[in-house]
Amino acid sequence: MNKIIIILLLASTFLVGQEFKVEKVTGKVLLQKGVEENFTIIKKGDFLSGNDLVLTEKNSFIQLQKEGNLFILNSNSALGLSYIRKISINDLLLALAMEDIRNVPKKNSKGIEKNTAVYGEKIKNSSTNVLSENRLGKMKINGAKQLAQSGFAESAIIVSKDTFRKYPETKLNFEDRIYFAELLEKLNLKNETLDEYNSIRKLPLTKLQKQLVDKRVETISIKRINE
Repeated sequence: MNKIIIILLLASTFLVGQEFKVEKVTGKVLLQKGVEENFTIIKKGDFLSGNDLVLTEKNSFIQLQKEGNLFILNSNSALGLSYIRKISINDLLLALAMEDIRNVPKKNSKGIEKNTAVYGEKIKNSSTNVLSENRLGKMKINGAKQLAQSGFAESAIIVSKDTFRKYPETKLNFEDRIYFAELLEKLNLKNETLDEYNSIRKLPLTKLQKQLVDKRVETISIKRINE
């Protein structure tokens, strides 16, 4: 029951009415509406909703306007528009708790863990070419970074966690993992930051990368002790 309540509360954070007007488009920018499989081309003047997923291809970008506020999504990026919104630290912590629940390995009747990883949807654009899962995952990470750079750090962290879970290859990128761990650190979420750094420790790291992570863990642990 508690799990259901968390899911409903988290969903209500993002599934609110949002409408975005396309102010500018350069290059090829694609739109996937709701649960539809195919993509369509976005044009200047179009109106998009919070349920839409936008993808920008190479050398392209889109500028959106919502209630007088502008958001730009640069090339080689993907973003669900519902995430372009301010959320509270409490909502972020709720979302992180939900991710922890989703990441708990499920076991079958014999007590053996089942593989529950979600490898991402196979999507088709208007030319019916399949967008590879690895590329889509990287594009979503790019979109999450642009959220953070535009002042939506909390939403960016949620997008990154969801992407790391659904597209396991993206979890192996050290620079991306460090980027979002540092966002958690800047928000002063010490426990969550430590969890993230300890997760990064499990990656196949170089000597310098391991030293960096160990130093971050040590620094945050000392801060916690001195609080």
